[in-house]
Amino acid sequence: MKKVLIKIGGRAASDETSLAALASEMAALQNEHSFFFVHGGGAEVTKVSALFGLEAVFENGVRKTTPAEMDVVDMVLGGRMNKYIVRLFASKGLKAVGISGADGSLFTGRAVAEGSRTGHVTAADPSVMSLLGDAGYLPVISSVSMDAEGLALNINADEAALAVASAVPVDDLIFISDIPGILKNDRVIAELSPAGIQQEIDAGVISGGMIPKVESSVKALRDGVESVIIGGYTAKGDLAKLLDGTTGTRIYNGT
Repeated sequence: MKKVLIKIGGRAASDETSLAALASEMAALQNEHSFFFVHGGGAEVTKVSALFGLEAVFENGVRKTTPAEMDVVDMVLGGRMNKYIVRLFASKGLKAVGISGADGSLFTGRAVAEGSRTGHVTAADPSVMSLLGDAGYLPVISSVSMDAEGLALNINADEAALAVASAVPVDDLIFISDIPGILKNDRVIAELSPAGIQQEIDAGVISGGMIPKVESSVKALRDGVESVIIGGYTAKGDLAKLLDGTTGTRIYNGT
């Protein structure tokens, strides 16, 4: 049985129709695949923070989480968003269990700067996730965690997904977002090897925030992940297409 970790972001994460379709498709494929699921929910955090008079501040696309905002992050990601996904998945026939990076020290980290509760992953232990998966449960993982002192940390969901996917390691790591894949001349690049990624970075095709994502993906390949897939999800059937390479961009150790 193939192990597949799905990380969802963008509109698909907040669109109940798309999320329900994805859950139904995962349920249909669960006899052949052992799924794990990682989510963020930054837009919802920003909305709820505003209700408490907290202004979201970003630097290079990364939220600068204050201690006060960390309470909101815990409440939204570890609470509302996580349980919303668990309930939705359960209604589609998936044995979903909600956990966070702090549970079983699945992934832990350190703050990026003094006074900040934004963190980077420093260690990952997939034991609790693997235990649930082996027992037939689907771990639904929020990206909140903790540091060595037990203080809460807000970890980027992409980084959390890469850390746990590498620690298992899974066969396929799928990033679902608002883009259909890595684009070149307005067309999706179907496959990329590490050498091909460097060529496209040098040519300026891969730029901006996509560079750290693909570079981290290459590291995941070195850690044992067989492939990293970047693509979108709009309707039932799209997950199968991502898995078989019909859509999205597959990063793998090719020639």
